[in-house]
Amino acid sequence: MSDYRQLKMRRDMSLPLPVIAPDKDFAVHTADANSAGAWEWIISASFGHEYSYSMITDDQRCAPERVFFVKEHAQDIATVTLQVAPEKTSIHMVGTHPWASGRGAVKYAMEAALKCANDMGIKEVHLTTDDFRLPAIRVYLDFGFEPVEDDDEMVQRWAAVREKLAAYVKPERKKINLWPDGNIPLYQEGNDIPAITPYPVEGSRGAVVVCPGGGYCGRASHEGAHIAKMINAAGVSAFVLDYRVNPCHYEAPLTDAKRAIRTVRSMGYEKVAILGFSAGGHLCCSAATLYDLGNPDAEDPIERLSSRPDAFIPCYPVASFVSFRHQGSVENLLGEYKTNYPMLRRFSAELQVTPDTPPAFIWHTATDAGVPVENSIQLAAALSKAGVPFELHIFPEGPHGLGLAGGRPGAGEWPALCQKWLTRLGFAKE
Repeated sequence: MSDYRQLKMRRDMSLPLPVIAPDKDFAVHTADANSAGAWEWIISASFGHEYSYSMITDDQRCAPERVFFVKEHAQDIATVTLQVAPEKTSIHMVGTHPWASGRGAVKYAMEAALKCANDMGIKEVHLTTDDFRLPAIRVYLDFGFEPVEDDDEMVQRWAAVREKLAAYVKPERKKINLWPDGNIPLYQEGNDIPAITPYPVEGSRGAVVVCPGGGYCGRASHEGAHIAKMINAAGVSAFVLDYRVNPCHYEAPLTDAKRAIRTVRSMGYEKVAILGFSAGGHLCCSAATLYDLGNPDAEDPIERLSSRPDAFIPCYPVASFVSFRHQGSVENLLGEYKTNYPMLRRFSAELQVTPDTPPAFIWHTATDAGVPVENSIQLAAALSKAGVPFELHIFPEGPHGLGLAGGRPGAGEWPALCQKWLTRLGFAKE
């Protein structure tokens, strides 16, 4: 027997819709012929695997134009369905993928669904929710849904929920400054403060430092927290790195990555890996090939630790600055040294691999137009020549910047493959 109960709500559509501030990272689109896969990916993870698109009967299933998705960059992360029926119109299956929770994405799908209902002349919209889903209930209330208290039991349920809502505080993750004394090497005025955001898993033997991409001029949001939560799902701790980006000293991002590895290692983890996307993948590769073993004479105990990762995970990486390179990343990192050939070679991972380079999990898509797949192929060839273990996955289709690639055939398999790889290497909790 479940320890939660359902609540009913309804919205008078004569009320104005709230104004939602636009977010450049989110885009709303309606269902297409391939919607079932994305819908199931979000909903099954949000509500549990017992929920499936295939379980909805034909007479319950919404018309495709009434399934609304929120896309962040290249992946769907939230959905709302609008079920229109003669007797009652309902909002159905409101869900955000847990790897993307806390971003407020579902609000955009809700706004689109209610605008659609408005355009259709619908007078009232209903929904049913579970009493423990406090963040969702708050969203519904903000959108003008009112509790249905049509009997004494429902009055009591809503009274309890209101009490919980009054006490509810959204959990926040506190960043860990990598140089808490403020003495940041190579720091320039206007730089971000290098920090890591923790996503720990109790009992995890290993941890992964996550480096979002962004061409060394930013850090993509969909390649940070979502990825950390995916790693957590494998029983492995994760830490999202805020590394410095242009304008900054060309050694600053690598300095931040090395410090992050040392800092996480100082927390007692047996193994520390580094993962990165695109330019963050370049940083990941640099950390795996340009590491040091620490300074035993350093006053700071963290600096005495090795910065060599125990494994690295480049995801559609800018692995090379020499061939098949991403010119924007080269220019943003090296600046005036963008044509300095020794510098270009130094930051080309395929030229820096040695037999002591840690094992790698690499993935890319063959159709990546932003960063050519040859970056990953060359890196894998260098690892093979040096006798370094690696796992390489090249998926047939997919644009650059996929992140989790949820709902995509082929590329969407990479999270599960990576989780299994980390588990085999001994990163997960026992």
